[in-house]
Amino acid sequence: MRNLLLYIALAFSMTGRAQMTDSIPTPLCVERGDSVAIDTVAVDTVPKKKNNIFRKMYNFVNKCFSPQRDLRYIDVQDYYNWCGMMQVSTRFEVVQLDADEKFLLRVSPRPRTRVGPFFGWRFAFFGYNIDLKSIFINSEDTDLSGSIYSAAFGLDLFYRRVGGNFNINKLKVNGMDMSQYLKGQPFDGIHMAMTRVCFNYIFNYKHYSQQAAFSQTHRQLISAGSPIVGIQYAHNKSDINWQALTQKMNEISGTTFDNESLSGEQYNDEISLSGGYGYNWVFAKNWIFGMEATGSVGYLIQHTHTEYTPDSQRSGLFGDIEGALRKNIALGGTLRLALIYNSGPIFTGLQSVGFYYQHGNGVMMTRDLIASVYALVGINF
Repeated sequence: MRNLLLYIALAFSMTGRAQMTDSIPTPLCVERGDSVAIDTVAVDTVPKKKNNIFRKMYNFVNKCFSPQRDLRYIDVQDYYNWCGMMQVSTRFEVVQLDADEKFLLRVSPRPRTRVGPFFGWRFAFFGYNIDLKSIFINSEDTDLSGSIYSAAFGLDLFYRRVGGNFNINKLKVNGMDMSQYLKGQPFDGIHMAMTRVCFNYIFNYKHYSQQAAFSQTHRQLISAGSPIVGIQYAHNKSDINWQALTQKMNEISGTTFDNESLSGEQYNDEISLSGGYGYNWVFAKNWIFGMEATGSVGYLIQHTHTEYTPDSQRSGLFGDIEGALRKNIALGGTLRLALIYNSGPIFTGLQSVGFYYQHGNGVMMTRDLIASVYALVGINF
């Protein structure tokens, strides 16, 4: 009987303990293994913070500029946000203006050494070239450039104003070569202006890095290449002072040239489509040799009114085709080369960029070949 009473008392005691345990508030029930459910409920009850418009814009831009890439091929160097660089450059240029067999003038500006400080933040890279010979003298030359490089696309901006420092290389008038009289003579009667915006898309951006070769913000780890397509807009303007040229020619050679039939002013807008290929060759640790070659074909919107009169041997259909090419079609090409050493925080190397532009006004054609060589050193931080 005594044992039975003990069993009953023990049973009531355990039942009461169980009831007390079930009545314990939920946050203290971690002993029963309910922690996952408790965490979920706690998170769901906390109101989420909504991103403001600036955060949404930043996330969108970051997604566009930094899509997923194959990290076996490209070191994106996300641990660096800023880039500073100093470069020394020398530019060579040849400009040719011609009007069929009637006239041909080829000039070159005097080569000058430029120093360019550049600064970048992640995707954008801007700089300014300072002509060392023009710091303390008046010069009409202005050369501004800016580039935005991302994994999938690139944007190049150019603003050039050139004039007043040309030397004559070749001059032909009505089939007569006058170069022997004027070769090497200075001529300040040509003024050229160009404003150009170029947009390029890289197809194989997961493996090929344009930034590794031309902005040094990424590193190419394994050799790779990619097709490149793009669209360009340009505002072109050039002008030649015929009176100054004929006066110089007549004074030196003793001849007389009638220039009334030629129009030396070109003023047009250009819309072009481009395509090409780029390749980065990783030939040693931290070293790459990069190359990009593209060509473009564009349509010219003229702001000067001139009429092209072809020679008799190219009259009819061929004359009409040549007239259209001279007035409405623009051609261009770009070749970029880079030899870069990039260890991550420090980079140095050589670059070379060549541009060819051809456009006209229906009578006069302008052909401009520009080649620049750069030596650079910089840091990522």
